[in-house]
Amino acid sequence: MQGFWFGKSVVVPGGAGFIGSSVVDELVVNGASVSVIDDESSGDLSRLASHQGRIAIHRSDLCAIDLAALFRGADAVLNLAGMAPGLTPDELRHERLYHGNLQIADAVLAAALAAEVPRLLVVSSSCVYPDDAPVPTPELSIDGSAPESANRGYGLAKREIERRATAAAGGPTRITVARPFNACGPRDQAYGPGAHVIPSLLGKILDPAVPEVVVWGSGRQTRSFIDVRDAARAMLLLVERHPVPEPVNIGSDDEIPLGDLVRLLMELSGVFKPVRFDLTKPEGALRKSCDSSWLHELTGFRPEYEAKRSLRDIVTARLANRECSCPVRVG
Repeated sequence: MQGFWFGKSVVVPGGAGFIGSSVVDELVVNGASVSVIDDESSGDLSRLASHQGRIAIHRSDLCAIDLAALFRGADAVLNLAGMAPGLTPDELRHERLYHGNLQIADAVLAAALAAEVPRLLVVSSSCVYPDDAPVPTPELSIDGSAPESANRGYGLAKREIERRATAAAGGPTRITVARPFNACGPRDQAYGPGAHVIPSLLGKILDPAVPEVVVWGSGRQTRSFIDVRDAARAMLLLVERHPVPEPVNIGSDDEIPLGDLVRLLMELSGVFKPVRFDLTKPEGALRKSCDSSWLHELTGFRPEYEAKRSLRDIVTARLANRECSCPVRVG
């Protein structure tokens, strides 16, 4: 049966990114006509190799082109472009992430409004929530509080992006705002400064030059992860069924302490090393997990990938990458 996305013309800024490429996968499966805009500053077009000849790709800096012209005639713009956070000792990253993400989001929002695109997805983040947010975290108001301290620049940018999207609502462009929590998946293989937590820990486990796995903080801090393939499906459902700028969480309430995560990655990879918890480094929020009950109420969404299956896929992809001597991109 043909669904909502069948035959739709959809533009995906950041479509070669970790989450963006999975959104493209879902769109193609659902029969959409897809155009991707990506300059590969953080994306990787090889993620879209299976769609060669079936999607249009524009290798461009979206802040340096006429986006409105590319958006004109599209049924939807799903904006997955942005500068991703990652724990590094570099304090200047907060300002860089704030201004960089605002610039990208403003360019896409202005062009979508100018082109009168019927549907626009604005992607926020769980980093908008304060450190003392209740856990699992529902869709809290962000007024009168500070965002997650470990990623404050990124969180402040996402808060402002939400506000600007809400202020722009009411015209012909119907806007959806998603707040994803920690996404994981086999395409997230970056290992190095600023990498996400799972590929970073796995990289340390598998790197023969690293004698021990150092975890920032106590290792007791918990995180919940949602498979990126589930997150992509949830985003499409939200754009279809909730085209209003009321932010909706996308994530899981299945928490795992980072110390346990390290041990599970060792078990899945078959590589075991000493683990040291570095209490001099920031560990972020003590607990972080998602109340996604409203997402389920709005769309009926339920995840298809349980955590261990996702982790197994991630480890398998990294081991295959290492065995074929393919370079691992450093994020």
